[in-house]
Amino acid sequence: MGVTMQNDEVIFQLGERVDAANADAVQERIEHRLRETGAQRLVLDASELSYISSAGLRAIIRMVKRGVSVCVDNVSSEVYEVFELTGFTQLMEVRKRLRLISLDGLKQIGAGANGWVYRLNNEQVLKVYNPLTNPPQKIAQEKEVARKALILGIPSAISFDMVAVGDSYGIVYELVDALTLGETVAKSPKRADEYAKRMAQMLKQLHATEFEEGELPDARLGLHAWVDVSEKSGYYAPEIIAKVRALVDSIPKQNTFVHGDFHPANIMVTDDDELLLIDMGDASAGDPIIDLLGSYQLMCLVASRPGAAELYTGMSNELLAHVWHVFVREYYGTCDDQAIERIEQRLKFYAIIRSMAGITFSSVLTDDERRKTADDITAAFQRGWEAMRVVE
Repeated sequence: MGVTMQNDEVIFQLGERVDAANADAVQERIEHRLRETGAQRLVLDASELSYISSAGLRAIIRMVKRGVSVCVDNVSSEVYEVFELTGFTQLMEVRKRLRLISLDGLKQIGAGANGWVYRLNNEQVLKVYNPLTNPPQKIAQEKEVARKALILGIPSAISFDMVAVGDSYGIVYELVDALTLGETVAKSPKRADEYAKRMAQMLKQLHATEFEEGELPDARLGLHAWVDVSEKSGYYAPEIIAKVRALVDSIPKQNTFVHGDFHPANIMVTDDDELLLIDMGDASAGDPIIDLLGSYQLMCLVASRPGAAELYTGMSNELLAHVWHVFVREYYGTCDDQAIERIEQRLKFYAIIRSMAGITFSSVLTDDERRKTADDITAAFQRGWEAMRVVE
């Protein structure tokens, strides 16, 4: 039974059995290591565990009662059933052992910033995540969000199990043999208005759905992460960073479901013309304006670059601009152009948060060009700040 330390966690390898004969010794060894390191997080690796008795369970309970955060990892289906029946899955994090899948012989059918998609069989696909940007906890959250979204009536792809793929992780989804909404509109432009309205109705359905407090991360955290990048870049004055943080904090905290990446390429149109939402990796809870901000950024700002609309959505710039025009009016339920202009100005103002950080990632700008761009962005933010009359 090995004991290691990793990322402020004590990781303890359980043996094949934890019962009355060794439970006290196991507990004593773990507690000694916790005292020695000062760690408050314990991960019990149960990859070799085939049996745990009530004595073993009580040893774990005693550590939980002493304030230690406990996670039991790599649990077999049989042992997991014991934890579930005794209520331990409600007291701590218990993670099942992941099924191992090899990519040998699997055809890659898609790729994106977060990972790659492979056809697993005639009915399922495997979404493999980039391990550099997607820790296991985030992947597990996406699977759980997809499951809950389906239960709550949101039309979305069915997720099955989370799996291990070499040094990465993935989720098995149903195979949705369909085109994206963008590709569908590009093939049938006469139906652009219809699909844009249905897209808006889908987003309104999402925003009518609420999760329990704490089930999803606060959507504002993602915006604060962009501000952190901007602050570390050194291109912006402290008072500007302070104002941007105040802007993010001014967005109301809500438990409303926010998809986080809602656009025509993340909506599938099935053979029977049903719309299915995919890619729940950025799901969070917050004000709907944050979802609209993401949609506006891709459909209006990013897509304004030559060739970008085709690349990201499958539609031409002109067609995508038309879809946005119909979509935003349907979502807000108005044809008042002045009202829509005010909405878009607000979205454009919020979009500066990402633009500020965006120059840091540019591979084509020199440092002098970054600084000049940062000055231009700062000036645009100041104008927007005054126009929107944001209270500091």
